[in-house]
Amino acid sequence: MIEWGRWGDVMRAIVAVLLVTFTIRELGYTFATDSGGRGLFALGFLLLAGTAGGRLASLLGLPRLTGYLVAGILCGPSVFAVVGSAEVIQLSLVNGLALALIALQAGCEFTNQMLQRNFKSLVYGSLTHLLIIGLGIAGVFFFLAPQLEFTDSIDQTGILALGLVMGIIAVSKSPAVVVAILGESRARGPLSDHALGLVVFLDVLVLAVFSLVLMLSRSIIDPGSQFSWGQLEHLAGELVASVAAGTTFGLVITLYFWAVGREKLLFLLVTAYGITAFCRFFSYDTLLVFVVARYVVTNFSRQGQRMIHTIESVSSVVMIVFFATAGASLHLEELKSLWPIVLTLFILRAILTWIAAKAGHLWAKDPPTVRAYGYTPFISQAGLSIGLAVIVAEQLPGVGVALATVAISVVALNELIGPVIFKWGLQKAGEAGQRKGD
Repeated sequence: MIEWGRWGDVMRAIVAVLLVTFTIRELGYTFATDSGGRGLFALGFLLLAGTAGGRLASLLGLPRLTGYLVAGILCGPSVFAVVGSAEVIQLSLVNGLALALIALQAGCEFTNQMLQRNFKSLVYGSLTHLLIIGLGIAGVFFFLAPQLEFTDSIDQTGILALGLVMGIIAVSKSPAVVVAILGESRARGPLSDHALGLVVFLDVLVLAVFSLVLMLSRSIIDPGSQFSWGQLEHLAGELVASVAAGTTFGLVITLYFWAVGREKLLFLLVTAYGITAFCRFFSYDTLLVFVVARYVVTNFSRQGQRMIHTIESVSSVVMIVFFATAGASLHLEELKSLWPIVLTLFILRAILTWIAAKAGHLWAKDPPTVRAYGYTPFISQAGLSIGLAVIVAEQLPGVGVALATVAISVVALNELIGPVIFKWGLQKAGEAGQRKGD
């Protein structure tokens, strides 16, 4: 139901955005001649446009997240080009903060009780998603490969290897979307717990399997690269080190909140950036480190609620900029040139996601609402999937860039349509609005 009485506020916001777009754009860039100034202009404009887009989407019964994304697309290089590619890259600093806050928020629901209650469902669901979606998309890609020019010089073994890489990227989900939609819908219940638990559990598993598949694929595609067991040992060592780092940072955060308890927001922001830089330097799994840190704070201290309230005080603004920037970073021209292949992969991934979710729920004997709507959180893809595609572009010589283009184009569709499906699933399950006191 559209709330007609609130349309005035939205229209005023849209008019403000249009005025900035068509009359203040050149003036803004005149005053912001240096790269830092242009980055600040882009940050402020995306915040304004994203707020208006989110408000409009809410009035239309869509997730605010969809409005943020669409606003970013319209403002980005592919449409009106108010925000250029250089500014999108500059805003990656905000994206790092957003991903840290998302992981910390996800970890707040990752309690011992939730794990004990849903452990079987998480394990079975992860296995069915990994096998059905991963192998299914690999097979579809193998079948569609003759339609892609960059596979002409690759033998069937190489095409199968590329298909497996595409399959693992297709398995990846979006903790950012799940956290954002749950927060907006104030949802609580079996479907919400399952969505948040599986999206984190599965993405950590995907990171490990992706590294293994990429090593194997590179050894097949690139004659100068060889696969060794030492690489597996190194991968296992990084995962163990990530858990250890997350535990350490969780204890540090707990100690600060207990012993100092002042300037908590500033401390979390500095810590988030510091941990992100630490993880990049040592090649640790950033998502895993933050989730483990939040798990430690939630389950082994009394500081969990204080921490989540601190995060919520800033997360709404960061989320708007994060998803608007994600929309601005999408390249629609690539989607137009590859649309038959991209649309086929998008539709088949959605079907395979439904099959994998149904199989996992039946295997785990999940509650009826989870069995009925358990697939809805997992259509979405976002930052992690794009990050994996970027790694493919860097690590697979000759074909990596083209393969990453296909993958990112599919992610673009999932990123736009997935949140709408998840919000609908929460409403049908009767869980929207069940979280009190938010």
